[in-house]
Amino acid sequence: MNRWSNVFLGLVMALGLGACVREKLPDCPPMQVTLTVKDKNYFNIDDAVKLGLAERKADDLPFRDYIHTLYYVVHDAEGRVVAEQKNTEVTGDAQTQVVSLPVELPYGTYTVTVWGNMKSEEPLGDNPTSAELEETGAAFNDVYLASGTFHYAYGKENHELALERTKGNLLIKAEGIPDNIDFSTKEVSDIYAVIDAAFRYSGNTRISTELDWDARNEMQSNTLMCPSPSYEGSTLGVTFIDKSAAAAVGRAEVESAVLKPQDVHITMGRNEITILKYVYNTAEDGFNIFLRVNDRWEQIHSMVVD
Repeated sequence: MNRWSNVFLGLVMALGLGACVREKLPDCPPMQVTLTVKDKNYFNIDDAVKLGLAERKADDLPFRDYIHTLYYVVHDAEGRVVAEQKNTEVTGDAQTQVVSLPVELPYGTYTVTVWGNMKSEEPLGDNPTSAELEETGAAFNDVYLASGTFHYAYGKENHELALERTKGNLLIKAEGIPDNIDFSTKEVSDIYAVIDAAFRYSGNTRISTELDWDARNEMQSNTLMCPSPSYEGSTLGVTFIDKSAAAAVGRAEVESAVLKPQDVHITMGRNEITILKYVYNTAEDGFNIFLRVNDRWEQIHSMVVD
């Protein structure tokens, strides 16, 4: 082998040792969805604050101060579940949460559905894209929902999804109630029961609650529930009770320990506080009932006790 052959062979060996040979390509950047909170306060929170009935939440609190649990499910374009996170407590002080999809998912179209503030997945049943909001795990919870369809491709890995409140808040205040009253019940009939990922409500149910009063003469209650199916499409009935007297006299004479105002029709709205005030008039032995409309009180009923 001549001198020039040796030089050529040496150059080839040097290039071979110094070159970078990639044996495996890195994974594509995974699809990520950043979760934010859209409904941090009710639409009419300022009026409730003005009345001293509620407090406005700051807009820069940690995510968990608005939503403390998260469940999500991801479907591909054919409707198959490709990723799921069971109901999990939100921790840390970050103002957003990030859903990272598995790196092995191929490019394509995916639908992400997220539920917040559920106690469990029980309200979802066999279909995680709809929930029975008045069932165990969701009843009386401030449930949030978001769903979006995203195209996952190179350069389109990052997306954003804002969660919205699914229920409204029924706020009732009672004033001038006789000293012996220390307990109340409430029933709301004809409200929606089910919501799907597209924020379509369906079904019909009723809610019943009971409340032991901490203070006499005045009472305030807050109850989370689905919207009404139509304007004034729900019926509210409230009963004020002297609990000890009612227990003593028995069922046959229980009316002597009970004040029962007239039932009224109300409209519950999503992310809205429906505010009513029951004012007992001792002279008339009856109730005046007021509804808060456009930042002012409107009387909707005046009557004697049944």
